[in-house]
Amino acid sequence: MKLYTLPENSVTKHYNFLWRMTRDRWAWEYQRREREYIDDATTISPDDVSEIEVCHSIKVYKSRVPQTLAERWGLIMMVDPSLNAIEANAVWTKEAFPDQVAINVVPRAPGEECEIYDKSVSLCKISHFTDAYGNEFLLTRGNGCLFQSRCTGLSLLSGQPVKMDLALPDFESYDRKVKAHKEGMRVFGDDPHAETPKWTKRTQMLRDGLIALDCLDLDMSHREIANVLYGPERVNAEWEHGRMRDAINYIISRAKALRDGGFRVELLGSHLGPGKVAA
Repeated sequence: MKLYTLPENSVTKHYNFLWRMTRDRWAWEYQRREREYIDDATTISPDDVSEIEVCHSIKVYKSRVPQTLAERWGLIMMVDPSLNAIEANAVWTKEAFPDQVAINVVPRAPGEECEIYDKSVSLCKISHFTDAYGNEFLLTRGNGCLFQSRCTGLSLLSGQPVKMDLALPDFESYDRKVKAHKEGMRVFGDDPHAETPKWTKRTQMLRDGLIALDCLDLDMSHREIANVLYGPERVNAEWEHGRMRDAINYIISRAKALRDGGFRVELLGSHLGPGKVAA
């Protein structure tokens, strides 16, 4: 997979944090721009979710209200769409994001170490979530990344010593889940500000799509969007030839399709297809 840098300007540099994102965080970036989701999110109240901090600065969240609306959007709790992929506690349900990494929680013997827990609390910020059915999820933040996982087995809140092991994926989804786990391991890296953003063809297309959607919300023309993505000098030289106009049209149409539900299949690997997830 080829990695490369991209020219930056005062607009595109604000999207640089995205280069490290896993597919489910890209999915959130598209969902939070969906107009119907934005309208539904107006129902969010700060009192809907309880938040407490426990040992090692781990934050524990639990909903105080039914989250039927969130489940329809594939989330265990509604999330403020003004928050980006790093800031938002966007936790996808198992149905919406079937390839998320599963962690099996088992009893911990006296004196036994738990490498996953020990390394996570020393290097990362951890948030714990419980959905309406008692299922537990973790968001692990570190190195400019965010990694979601779901827990099986014992409850992490049981009070007894536990150990976390990676659950073995089923044969059919093995490659996809291993890839998701590998992407998630970026949270244990070094200072993200010390690195230059490096993109792939896929992540550049996803980034350009988000930029195009935001420009459209500002009533910018297709040529103005091209100026943002490619620079006025290149646009002035190539716009009339038609190929650049076709490229912008493709970026915009693809971005709209992702925003309007296509991200569910392409980025989350859901079998439920575009649109809201059935409750």
